Amino acid sequence: MYESFLYHPDRGLKTDLSAKEITEALADARSLVWIDFPDLDDADVDFLTSAFNLHPLTIEDFIMPNARPKIEKFKDYLFLIMFSLEPMNANGAGRVKTAELDCCLGKNFLITFHSSPLDTIAICKERLKRQSPIMMNGADMLLYAVLDSCVDSYFPIIQKFDSFVDEMSDELFKSATQDTLKKIYLLKNDIMYLRRTVGPQADIVSSVARGDFELISPSNVIYFRNIFDNLVRLNDIIGTSRDVITGAMETYVSLVSNRLNEVMKTLTVITTIMMPLTLIASIYGMNFKHMPELEHRMGYPGVIATMLIITSLMLYYFKRRRWL
Repeated sequence: MYESFLYHPDRGLKTDLSAKEITEALADARSLVWIDFPDLDDADVDFLTSAFNLHPLTIEDFIMPNARPKIEKFKDYLFLIMFSLEPMNANGAGRVKTAELDCCLGKNFLITFHSSPLDTIAICKERLKRQSPIMMNGADMLLYAVLDSCVDSYFPIIQKFDSFVDEMSDELFKSATQDTLKKIYLLKNDIMYLRRTVGPQADIVSSVARGDFELISPSNVIYFRNIFDNLVRLNDIIGTSRDVITGAMETYVSLVSNRLNEVMKTLTVITTIMMPLTLIASIYGMNFKHMPELEHRMGYPGVIATMLIITSLMLYYFKRRRWL
């Protein structure tokens, strides 16, 4: 079931329109209709096809999920696919999700469709119900309000994501573990997902902001430039986070390699010290009958003292060469 809004300069704002009222309003050039679909059934498809003369490919894009943003120009309307960010969970990594928002912009109508509830759409509806003037300035300004709210939803989430990246960097140098590596990979996947989403949206809004479409009034093009600027800022933040994550992965590999080198150095020193001690113990463990030290009263203390002297001299040598 859709939610509808009708604005007319003489009659003001009206909600919850019937199909007949929408059809009549579309015939009046001074009217502006906004219909929001949270879902589509067969009756809705028939209504969109008959009342708005939507192309079958547009209906298909409404029904089928799309992976990337896009914009298409048809004879009587402009079709856009944009994405809104959903809030992240407390642990951050691996939780970035987008929700598709489809928009059809005509001369005096705007159709929006989203298969999941969107806070950005709810905010625009609340503004309208509080007598906001966003529908008084034309369908293109209504589209601007929807897209601007959609892009604004990115900032708190991406800033929160950026804080997760900083926390991961601090953890990397304090106590890097396998869990740290897992976080790095999850953050890397998230940042690539965000980059594939935000970048194309900036290209789409840029084409609108250049005035390439006649349905966007030249006097309102500047507002879409504001959305483009915000997307460029978001893209810069995402790019910085990507560089940090890439550096974190290289740092993690270096830290693990250095830690392994330290362990190997310690084991090598222990092995090197044990070699002469093992040689001495092996010689006096051969149990030949004629070994004078075996019968000597100071034989055992002498061998132990020799071992301690050799160990001390080797440790002194290693420290002097800065191997320890």
